[in-house]
Amino acid sequence: MVEIKLKPGMKFKYKGIDFICLDIINGNYLAITAKCWCIKRFNEKYEDGCNNWEKSTLRRFLNEDVLEEHFDTKHLVKQTSDLIADNGDKAYGTCEDYVTLLDCNQYRRCRKLMPKYGDWVWTLTPHSCNGDARHVHIIRQSGDLERNIAFNPVGVAPACLFNLNYLSSCWQAHIITHK
Repeated sequence: MVEIKLKPGMKFKYKGIDFICLDIINGNYLAITAKCWCIKRFNEKYEDGCNNWEKSTLRRFLNEDVLEEHFDTKHLVKQTSDLIADNGDKAYGTCEDYVTLLDCNQYRRCRKLMPKYGDWVWTLTPHSCNGDARHVHIIRQSGDLERNIAFNPVGVAPACLFNLNYLSSCWQAHIITHK
């Protein structure tokens, strides 16, 4: 068995998908896809509250279709996402996912390790949870954070928390290079 010891900033391949390790959390690897996965709407509905990650169609797509086709849940750890809005509103609470998006705080902590995407990519951070709750924060190609309407098609860069024990024994995962 080949033991894998990733460090933040290292690139690895899992089932043919390139990932970049962003952080080590409780002995597990937080990683994001090295390339924009696809272009999708955050939510297919355009109404107040459509910026709630827990109820979004993008979350359902990632944790049903993408999870089933590209991942083995034994290799992942459910990640708890904080859905606190940019304005501090905590009305959306938290949720758990195997495949998720970064929130703005995670992005700020890991910004120097993030790949440069050719498209804007979603975060899961809502702009507000009350009133005009239709905007979600995105990461621009420049690395700046900005808000966008949840109904607009934007790039998707999935993030996962890989289980160290399973990833180390998984033959499909191997280190590619340092960033």
